[in-house]
Amino acid sequence: MLIRRLFSLVVVSPVLSVAAGPQTWVPKVQWTFKAGISTFLLAGLLTLLTTSLVGARQSYRSWRLQELRRIRTSGLVAATSAGPVEYQVSGQGVPVIYAHGTPGGYDQGLAFAQFFDPEQCMMISPSRPGYLGTPQSSGASPEQQADMYAALLDELGIEQASVIGFSGGGPSAIQFALRHPERCRSLVMIGAIVQRYCPAESLLLLPAWKRYLLQRVEHLLVSDLFLYCILPFIRLLPMGHVMAGMLCSGTIYHLREAGYLNDQHYFAAIEQYPLTQIKVPTLIVHGTDDEDVPFEDARLMARSISRVTLVALSKGNHASFFIRARTIIPIIQRFLTQSHANTLETESIVLTSQNR
Repeated sequence: MLIRRLFSLVVVSPVLSVAAGPQTWVPKVQWTFKAGISTFLLAGLLTLLTTSLVGARQSYRSWRLQELRRIRTSGLVAATSAGPVEYQVSGQGVPVIYAHGTPGGYDQGLAFAQFFDPEQCMMISPSRPGYLGTPQSSGASPEQQADMYAALLDELGIEQASVIGFSGGGPSAIQFALRHPERCRSLVMIGAIVQRYCPAESLLLLPAWKRYLLQRVEHLLVSDLFLYCILPFIRLLPMGHVMAGMLCSGTIYHLREAGYLNDQHYFAAIEQYPLTQIKVPTLIVHGTDDEDVPFEDARLMARSISRVTLVALSKGNHASFFIRARTIIPIIQRFLTQSHANTLETESIVLTSQNR
């Protein structure tokens, strides 16, 4: 259709003008020539735009296929006493279980491990039940997930490990410290859920515009197209490759949706945990202005646990861990690798924007 239209303007119109008579031939040819050139340029721009869009679509499809292939081929599956558990291990040194956020998977732990010195920490990164290759039957509740972590350690031949609860990984990390104190060397909570969590109820308390905005943001963060578009910019930031890897733990959402919905169900059903029974050394990192997981969750833990260090990120939100990673990671790594023999007192550290 486009080629036929160009042929009509550039070739057929001048011929018809000649047939109309010599008195109209010259001005009509000049007008037709200018119109043809303009149309040709416009058609060229449209063709270039169409080609770019087609190329971008093919590039996006190729990236999504690569993501799917990465997810399905990079994980290992252990046949534990709790059931099949997909996981991956990176680094060496002190063993650390990474309980990923919501959504996530073993790939979030692999990305998170890049923050740390691989000679100091061995990051054990399972997909929590319902995420990627770990079926929900391997442990739907936080309590069952804690037992799953212990079963995975058995399968790996590891007697004791620290555990990091990141955001939605908090409840299962707490339960690991409560249910398996002899297996838990220390506990780290990063922007983590500690008490009942029901975003749907919290949203109702917000102004309509803010509620709409947060819902759209949540939708975008599990949109493959949105992630594909922002990843090149994320990689330009300090430690951007790690942040990009963390964000990619939300891609191919249909393989993570069961875990996400399961989390929402159990988070809303959380009753008061017996936090005073946690005796292992505990490090809490939390933003004071976190609107996703309130800072009160961190305060509750800090008030309840005897051997605890609270690192409060002044005016920090749920993403401040990434923004201040250069300051926070050394604190976490030092905590994970120290002996804890003399960690008996409660300590509070406030990190301001100047501490970055």
